[in-house]
Amino acid sequence: MNEIYAELGEDDRITLFSRKANGEPDETLWNDSYQIKMIPGKKWDRKAKRWTLPKSYAACIVLRELFGERIVVEPELATWARYARDHRNEVLALREALELVEASPFKNDHDNILYPFQIPGRDFLVKARNALIGDEMGSGKTLQTLAAIRAVNKQDSYDVWGTGDLAGTGYVEQGAYPALVVCPNSLKRNWEREIKRWLPEANPFVIQGSAAKRRAQIVEAAEAYKAIIIVNIEAMKLHSRLSSYGSTRLKRCMDCETKTQPGTPGLKESSCEVHEKELNRIPFKVCVLDEAHRVKDPNALQTRAIWNVFHGPTVEYRWALTGTPVANHPGDLWSIGHAIAPDVFPSKSAFIDRYARIEYNHFGGMSIVGLKPENKEEFFKILDPHFRRMIKADVLKQLPDKVFMRRDVEMSPKQAKAYKDIAEQLVTVLEDGTVLVANGNLAGATRLLQFASAYCEVEQGETPEDPATWLVSLTDTPKSSKIDELMSIIEDDPGKPMVIAAEHRQLIDLAAARMTDAGIPFARVTGGVSADERDAAVQAFQDGKIDYLLFTYKAGGVGLNLTRADTLVRLQRGWSLVEQLQGVDRIHRIGSEVHDKVTIIDLVAAGTIEETQLERLYDKAERLEEIVRDRAKLLALGKTTDDLDAEAARIEATGLMGG
Repeated sequence: MNEIYAELGEDDRITLFSRKANGEPDETLWNDSYQIKMIPGKKWDRKAKRWTLPKSYAACIVLRELFGERIVVEPELATWARYARDHRNEVLALREALELVEASPFKNDHDNILYPFQIPGRDFLVKARNALIGDEMGSGKTLQTLAAIRAVNKQDSYDVWGTGDLAGTGYVEQGAYPALVVCPNSLKRNWEREIKRWLPEANPFVIQGSAAKRRAQIVEAAEAYKAIIIVNIEAMKLHSRLSSYGSTRLKRCMDCETKTQPGTPGLKESSCEVHEKELNRIPFKVCVLDEAHRVKDPNALQTRAIWNVFHGPTVEYRWALTGTPVANHPGDLWSIGHAIAPDVFPSKSAFIDRYARIEYNHFGGMSIVGLKPENKEEFFKILDPHFRRMIKADVLKQLPDKVFMRRDVEMSPKQAKAYKDIAEQLVTVLEDGTVLVANGNLAGATRLLQFASAYCEVEQGETPEDPATWLVSLTDTPKSSKIDELMSIIEDDPGKPMVIAAEHRQLIDLAAARMTDAGIPFARVTGGVSADERDAAVQAFQDGKIDYLLFTYKAGGVGLNLTRADTLVRLQRGWSLVEQLQGVDRIHRIGSEVHDKVTIIDLVAAGTIEETQLERLYDKAERLEEIVRDRAKLLALGKTTDDLDAEAARIEATGLMGG
């Protein structure tokens, strides 16, 4: 049996080689190349004719899995691997802990306000250094993160890690600052408030306004003491250069051209994707990515801008937060993993090839449908040291039960006719004689969802791109049966605090118009509402000045604390599992323990695409469960899954999954 030798190379990567008969090092054996190519992050050193791997414990796991006892580990690499293994075991112990048995090495005054399960969560962030916190929404991830920043800042010494590897022992000289928080636009003010409340020593900067104003704010923050810069996800591409991905060629100005990558004449520095920008000049110590599932697309400019800042040479802590790390399938996880631990998740194609189960879809293409059973154990060995998840059913038992109800509504005759026409032939004639055509199946599905909620009308609008754009919008003439049902729910218990959600703003506007006509005060959070208006609406609701708050999932699905309500009415749902879960957790979170139960009422147009939509959401929930393993975790802790099973049974009993 030919041995494969592994050592630490001069470039701080793991080098694989063989030995000649006389013991001299030789190139990697050619017949091992096929298996080595399966390892994410592998590179071929043409000069030495050897394969190299990232210096990460994840690479060691895959290497051992592929070659077993054939691997001979050289002394320097063996010493590093032992440190890495011991550290990994410490992190894994924190990952599973619901509370600490011994005093935390990072103890500070936050311990008095944290729930017991949040203390090992804070320690996990600090110890793991590259971590994804997947606690269910409403369980206090923001506070845990701020407590971790405090812990990093207070520590005098710690084990210094690079991305995924142990480098030795060193000292903190500048604490946790400057720090960066990247989050959805709607959460920037929330982070600012929480920082002022729980980290009064820090100096938060919310980056907003015009491009010139944002640049000035970043420059000011770079000079500030203990600065925490808060930037929305979409703005990152404007203030950072981009990381490369796949075969995509970055746009270069003439100053950034190379012999093999020419620049574009006339391209401004601000549009150059390679030029150093404001955020790249700041020596961040901690980088936080909130609602991390929003960067699942590695092709997006904002995703690659986030990678570039997070992978900066001074960054020592990379933390991602999301209660739903998988929106559709396990492939969604790679982009988040690459942001926090690029050596552990170096290549998406290799990640998909090794861990994703792929099947043909209805259109003849290939779709990821889950994890490969044969590599699932290896996948979790790599993921778990970077991933911690607590579920509310286990750690926040004081929260009320969630009760799901489904109310079927009937479409008006005009709705039903238009719906049937679109479903059968992708065209219908509206009451005013307008011919409405759906150009293809995707447009048809959109129209079906519209007609399932209300009748539609078509009017000519004007946009800068096309002055003769025809706009399809919902109308309450004839009256929408969904809005009728909503008004009945309100009338059955007038004055009862209630939250009302929908996928599209037009349906929210119909509900708002009907409530206005009935003299019912309300507030709404939809696209176009400013941060100040949003905060005022939430505060008015929580203070009891109004009893009804309406929101769209895109505008209000995150960052809203609406625990005064014990009822959520979902007029409509989108195709995103993440948004549906987040909508529920606006009212089911820390603070909702004052209620006996929280009720989620789904209004469904029976016999329509909405039933298919619910089935698809259920499939996505199963794929999320495959990664987060909530049931498996409870069983491993010696506990039952009664709470989760009961909730699933309640959902099924109501027929929410379409039968």
